[in-house]
Amino acid sequence: MGSHRGTESDFELTTIERLDTHGYTWCHGSEVEREDDDEVVLRSRLRDSLAQRYSDLPAGPLAEAVAKLSRPEGVDPLRRNLAFHQLLTRGFEVRVEHADGRVEHRHIHAIDWETPEANEFLVVNQLGIRGKNDRRPDVLVYVNGLPLVLFELKNPYSDVPTVDDALNQIQHYIHDIPQLFEFNAFTIVSDGVHTLHGVWTSNEEWYAPWKSIDGRKVEPGTTGSMKVLIEGLFPKDRLLSYVRDFIAFEEANEKLTKKAAKYHQFFAVRFAAEKTKQAVLAGKDKRIGVIWHTTGSGKSLSMAFLVGILRRMRELENPSFVIQVDRNDLDDQLHDQFVAVRSLVGAVQHAESVSELRSLLRTEGGEVIFTTIEKFRLRDGETSHEVLSPRPNIIVIADEAHRSQYGFLQGYARYLSEALPNAHRLGFTGTPVSFSGADTEDVFGTLIHTYDIKQSQEDKATVPIYYSPRMVKLHLGHNDVDSALKEITENAEEFDQAELERRKSRWAALAAAAGAEERVKKLAADLLAHFLDRTATLKGKAMIVAMTRANCVRLYDALRALPNSPEIKVVMTGDLGKDPKEWSEAGHLTTKTQRDAIKKRMIDPDDPLKMVIVCDMWLTGTDIPCLHTLYIDKPMRGHNMIQAISRVNRVFRDKPHGLIVDYIGIGDELREATNRYSKGGGQGEPAPDIEEKARPLFLQCLGDIRKLLPEAQAAQAPKWRGLSRIDVEDLYAFAYGFLAEDEERKDDYLQTELRLTSAFLLVKHLDDCRVHADEVIFYQRVRKQLSKATPGRKPKRDLEVAVRDLVDDSVESEGVVDIFKSVGIEKADISILDDKFLQTFKDRKHENLRLKLLEQLLLDEIHRRQKQNLAKAKSFRELLEKTLQRYHSRIIDAATVVQEMIKLRKELGASEARAKLLGLAEDELAFYDALSENAESLYQQPFLSDLVHEVVQTIKRNLKVDWTEPHRDDVRAAIRAAVKRVLRRKGVKPEDFEPFMEKFMAQAEALYAEWPLAA
Repeated sequence: MGSHRGTESDFELTTIERLDTHGYTWCHGSEVEREDDDEVVLRSRLRDSLAQRYSDLPAGPLAEAVAKLSRPEGVDPLRRNLAFHQLLTRGFEVRVEHADGRVEHRHIHAIDWETPEANEFLVVNQLGIRGKNDRRPDVLVYVNGLPLVLFELKNPYSDVPTVDDALNQIQHYIHDIPQLFEFNAFTIVSDGVHTLHGVWTSNEEWYAPWKSIDGRKVEPGTTGSMKVLIEGLFPKDRLLSYVRDFIAFEEANEKLTKKAAKYHQFFAVRFAAEKTKQAVLAGKDKRIGVIWHTTGSGKSLSMAFLVGILRRMRELENPSFVIQVDRNDLDDQLHDQFVAVRSLVGAVQHAESVSELRSLLRTEGGEVIFTTIEKFRLRDGETSHEVLSPRPNIIVIADEAHRSQYGFLQGYARYLSEALPNAHRLGFTGTPVSFSGADTEDVFGTLIHTYDIKQSQEDKATVPIYYSPRMVKLHLGHNDVDSALKEITENAEEFDQAELERRKSRWAALAAAAGAEERVKKLAADLLAHFLDRTATLKGKAMIVAMTRANCVRLYDALRALPNSPEIKVVMTGDLGKDPKEWSEAGHLTTKTQRDAIKKRMIDPDDPLKMVIVCDMWLTGTDIPCLHTLYIDKPMRGHNMIQAISRVNRVFRDKPHGLIVDYIGIGDELREATNRYSKGGGQGEPAPDIEEKARPLFLQCLGDIRKLLPEAQAAQAPKWRGLSRIDVEDLYAFAYGFLAEDEERKDDYLQTELRLTSAFLLVKHLDDCRVHADEVIFYQRVRKQLSKATPGRKPKRDLEVAVRDLVDDSVESEGVVDIFKSVGIEKADISILDDKFLQTFKDRKHENLRLKLLEQLLLDEIHRRQKQNLAKAKSFRELLEKTLQRYHSRIIDAATVVQEMIKLRKELGASEARAKLLGLAEDELAFYDALSENAESLYQQPFLSDLVHEVVQTIKRNLKVDWTEPHRDDVRAAIRAAVKRVLRRKGVKPEDFEPFMEKFMAQAEALYAEWPLAA
């Protein structure tokens, strides 16, 4: 490989060289052959690849195949991406007419999946792509001329551009060159320190690191993140496997979502697929093995990926899959997940009854059947289960492989084994096999892959969970609680009905004590106070677990009777023959459709429904990412407890943790579960105690942030309320100036403050931590003002966050210092930029900070005006950047910068006069400026003014609601046609039609996107 690769950064060159070691060839973007600069598919390479593999294919069908792959159908880029993915992974047919009159339908694959080396893997850097704005992605990986992977890289040797900037740039690409993403499988962003992969439609929290090369061990931090990614994912066979088998498009509730595997899913599923093939072909051992992936880390999607691979394996000869769970609600949830990704797994069947299950299993293969294990029960008069299928290529996949699958002497597992005597068994579990007893390996086989709590949290696949005991007195001894719990939960399958009834009576007595009126009132008052306090600083929702359905209703009534109670729902099924009619009238007895609607509302973080109360439902399998608190008033233990508490470990925006609040006393059971988790080979604690773990974490964060300020100022921070107004203002101004002067120092501070705030959320109820509240407020306010002083963009934390500050400054103003006033800027408005301001500028301290604040004001104003006038906003931004660059290069002084800023501010306000001079309305001026950038030398000003006026009126007449949305292609087409008629009638040269059209449409979308409000 030649040493010259253009003038790209060292990091870009190194990335290309890493790919080169895996057999990828390289070509600079300037040397790539394309028919047009807006094309992203390398058609000649695609054509050559197809011609080589299908050498007897005539020119016509070959051209048809190239056209199909190059122009996927769909109303928007995501739908076209789905259409392309299906063409790529499934193949497609072209019609071939032979000379003798025969017509043949040939199935074509763009990629030779079985022989990776038979494909062309090409790395292209700095490929210019024409779009709404022309862009040059850093690195693209092509397979047979198709751009499947995008790398966006930031300089690892500089502290300014980070992986966040790379992610932000991807968003610009999506807007400016959307055609690239019609073919994109996944995207890589890296700043050298952090390398993340994700699908282009994802928010940043779903971009993830790739941490293993061989799938067996996690690489240490000393191994470079890009090295691990490329060696772990980019060997040719692995890349093709990932693109083909580990990308899913979920279609649910009229919404399309693209998802892709993380490294633990990729390796676990590949290992499991290989073990399944070996087990079926060997024919002796019916056990495939167990995948232990901690709850919340994507087991449902892993199962779907596995089924997608196995159903295509020739060696398995069209296998059937029985996805088997032990609860109806879990059955529904997993089934819905598979239905959402049916393009990956094929048709999905749901056994609604024993008879339907037996009917579905008597076929010749290829089905995916969902059932609960109890549907393998015997019918009246049967002493054993009839054989439903003797086929060995039936794969039984058990979700949460634990105790309910072990009744081989008597019970459902025995009947399943009799019904499918040659089926092979694979287990998925979120807890170690030790939680279910030694029988797990006897039933399913040895561990295939492990992904434990510690690794999941380090990878940010889940958030940590903390435990907080907060008991409300129960008039029963602990031994009563413990023995009742043990009796009702252990070995239930092994007892007859009379014994089960006796055990249930003990549970009922315990439930009655827990549901006593006086206790429920105390519980409701404490719980609501805790929830309101918690959500004051952490946006999110809560779930309450009660012992019985009656207790759920009692607690609901008690909570709703309290002032400031948010909207709450009870989630449970009912028995209309026995339950009080008041439960129905109150809406507590719900159907599946109603529960789905409640879940949808809970998932929406902005919906006013804030809490649900459950008894048994939703404790396994339910994903509500914004759920951050679980209130437990029901004894639990072992596997079921771990499943329940994992409801709050889902990733959501910047949610720092989940919290378990214990009202009944499960602490001993949790400690026992932690011990068993560790003994079972798992690292990390399911839910460490707040006082043991969170208190030292908070105190460490407090120490860390103090070290970032000079000693004198750090000593004053806790005492700011006792200072005079002048001293407080000087303290804040010094802190702002000190941190803002150094980018690295400022970034360290912002990250440390976020850790401090997140830690304080957990400990603010502890007396020895609450005393530091004023100091935390001081650091939060410094962060707020630093954000104001950060030019160009608002930090993501200030845009869409879960974590909130301790005190809302709009409510409590004590001690708040306005950073602008503290450095002599009387108000945060560009109107202060005038000649009088220039006279006072030199007399003030904090010169650099003042410039940063002024820069922010101007950039905000430019951004505000961008919708009104794209062309002017762009030129103003470039002018400001050039001026500041000259200042930082010490070519001009700060006063000169302010002079330029004043001039710029005056120009920003001059648009009204210009519009009047040109005889245009202000919105028409924006179109004129967009057009005149290149057209003023070709056409006279009066002609352009007249043309713009008529085009704008034409556009307005054709606007409709939501006209910029993907489903309104017809409206945009009608507007383009109407504008084209005006251009033709006014005598615009034909070669200028398209450039003019693009300018008009871009400005119209910016200005009138909210029509009719904007127009």
